[in-house]
Formats: sequence, structure tokens, C-alpha cells
Amino acid sequence: MSTTRSKPIAFFETDLPVVKGRQLGFAMTSKEPNHCVTCIVTCEDQWSIMQMEALEKMGEDVKGEIGLIFIEDAVRRAKRAAGNYAQLFLDDEGTDKEGRFYWPGLAAFAAKQVADGLVIADGIIDGKSRSVFGAARFAAAVTYYYLAKGNLWLFLEVVPWHLFYRQYGARSFNHCGERRNFETYDAPVKAMIEPLPWAKGPDEDLVKRLRKRALLGNFDHPISSPPLKDGAALAEMNNCRMTEHLRQAFEYIEEYEQTGDLQHKQESAYNAAWASLQHEQEQHLQRMVYDHPEFRSALGKNDWARGIPVLGWLLGATDPTLFFHSEPTVDDEIYERDVAPYGITLEEITARMEAHEGPLYDSLERMKYAKQILDKYHKLMTGIVGVDGKPPQREYIVEQIRVISDRWRYA
Repeated sequence: MSTTRSKPIAFFETDLPVVKGRQLGFAMTSKEPNHCVTCIVTCEDQWSIMQMEALEKMGEDVKGEIGLIFIEDAVRRAKRAAGNYAQLFLDDEGTDKEGRFYWPGLAAFAAKQVADGLVIADGIIDGKSRSVFGAARFAAAVTYYYLAKGNLWLFLEVVPWHLFYRQYGARSFNHCGERRNFETYDAPVKAMIEPLPWAKGPDEDLVKRLRKRALLGNFDHPISSPPLKDGAALAEMNNCRMTEHLRQAFEYIEEYEQTGDLQHKQESAYNAAWASLQHEQEQHLQRMVYDHPEFRSALGKNDWARGIPVLGWLLGATDPTLFFHSEPTVDDEIYERDVAPYGITLEEITARMEAHEGPLYDSLERMKYAKQILDKYHKLMTGIVGVDGKPPQREYIVEQIRVISDRWRYA
């Protein structure tokens, strides 16, 4: 008698297929024709899938190892984040969804600047930069630590929302959004997330390495700097649960998809990005990074030094600056080659927070800087018609996003 191999069928709560994570059911080859086993795949399973897809972007194949290995190098992780934010935006180019993921395109440039900030801090820690003062090495070590933490966990928190929406659509997203919660992930997924740096507490290994490299006995620096007292990223982000700003962002994304009016699309894209910035900056990065006294102290020293040109140079102080270009900075050669042909000025691709505009750790002041960044990004993105025979400005900004993706999503 012939046998019929059973076809596993998974019924999602939202009528969508395939899952990885926990075992949903078990079936053997049956002699009964068309025999099958029904499995229920929950929203929690779906969120587990998306979380693993985001984590996989921070892993690499290593010879002799089974599966992907988490990338330990914070600079490489920041580059991976920039490249994959860029690709999230680019995946929709040329489709009827083009431009809907506005914030990831912007985030590619922000993560690119974080990668550069890590490189600068790294040089100061080792005394390779112009500054070898102990206070500067201490501030650089704290800055490196918190930039690395914020960059990794913001990526792991925000990317699954976009992956879920892209994979399952608005209807499923609205049904399952409130049920994303790390504590309810499938057990195999939780077991892979919990050992990650900062997941459940400070990254003690990184603290030890930074102390050794910066020649610091501990993080109680003699120049009135508080000790490093970090928390757990998952707790600080409320286990990746939905926020009101995040809900608003995806409502605007859905609105963007549904309207055929260009101006309405542009307004929806801007509003979605602004809500996403509020979600990331005011709720997650504020708690994970900016609320920590030792990081505020490091930023305060940088702000004090950059207000005094000579002292800023000696202490390695830097201005919070973002360039809408694939390179960390734009010199005259880069500007003339890549930017000028589009009729764009250097000022139009540069966003900077001056020392007199307030401390970066103050969320109200930082959001003014974030709005400056978004406004300049939006102006470039909505420049869809060239002026005086120049190519459209949107072509410029999308090309820079493409370069970031090609260069760094597999860094």
C-alpha cells in the first residue's frame, strides 16, 4: 500500500505561514491520504521570528563554528546597523511601497555617525589621538561603552517592527503589535537573546577591557566623574513592547501606503519618521544611554571643552554633527565630486548641535537637533524635480543610502 507524506500546515492567528523557534507540533508519515497535523502559530511566535531575523544581521559565519556567531566588534556592529537600516529603506525602491520606511533611511546616516564616533573614542582611549589626558580617556571610554550599547539595542528593538510590518502587513501588525514582549518570546529565542551584551545587565567584559586600555583603575575618575553604573537594556526598553509613538509611526506608514496624493504621502512619511524619532530618542535611548550620570558627565566634559577652541583640540572634543553622505565627514573634494553636481550646498547636507544649544542628554534640546536632522533629510527626499538642469536631490540622498548599504550591511 502506498503512503502519503503528511503536509504540515500552520494556521497563524493572522492566516500567514511558516515559523521558526519552538516546536509547534509533531507528525510522522501517515498511511492515511491527506493526513495532516494542525498547528497554531501565535503572535508571540511571529515576533520571535522577526527578532531572530534582526539578530542574524548582527552575526557572521565563522569557519569551524555551527550557525552564525555574534559580532563582538562594536564598530563593525554599528556599520552593520547602518547598512541594514539603509537596506530596509532600499528594499521598497521601485515598488508601490517606495519611501514608506522613511525613518530607516534616516537612521542609516545616524548609525554611520555612531560608527565614526566609536572610532574617534577608540583612538582617544588608546592615546592615539591628539588627546592623551586622563580625563579625556575616561570620557572616551564611557562614551564608547554607551554608544555601543545604544546602537546595538536600538537596532534589535526597532528593526523587528519594520520586518514584521513588511512580512505580514498592516492587518497582522495591528493585531499583534501589543503582544510583542521579550518575556513571551519562544524559549529558544529567549535563550539566544539573554546572553547578549547588556541584555540583562552591564557588559562587564567590555568594562574590564576599557579600564585596561584607558589605563583606568576603575571608572571613579578623580575629576568628579561618577562611576559606571549601567542597567539592563531589555528592562530599560520595557522588553521591546509597543509605545504610543511607535503605534503612531506605523499608522502614518499605513496612511502613506493607502494614499495616492503625493503631498499627503510626503506628510505621512515625515510624520512617521518624527514619531519614530520620539520613540527611539525620548523613550529608549534616553533610558538606555542618556539618563546614566556617568554618560552625562562625559558629554558635559565634551560640551565644556568644545566651547573653548584650544581646549577642545587638546581634549579631543567633538561637535554632534551628521552629514548626509556615506562618508563620516565631507571635505572640499568630496563635496565637489558627489554633492555639488546636484546643486546642493554643504549646509544642506550638514546638521550640527552647537555647544550653546544645550546638552545632548537633555531630551528636549536633543529633539530640536533631531528635528533639524529630519527637516534637512525631508528637504532632500522631497526634491524630486531637478532645478536649473541639475539632477533631482532625491537621487543624491538615495544614492548615498545605497552606498552605505553596499559598503556596510555585511561589514
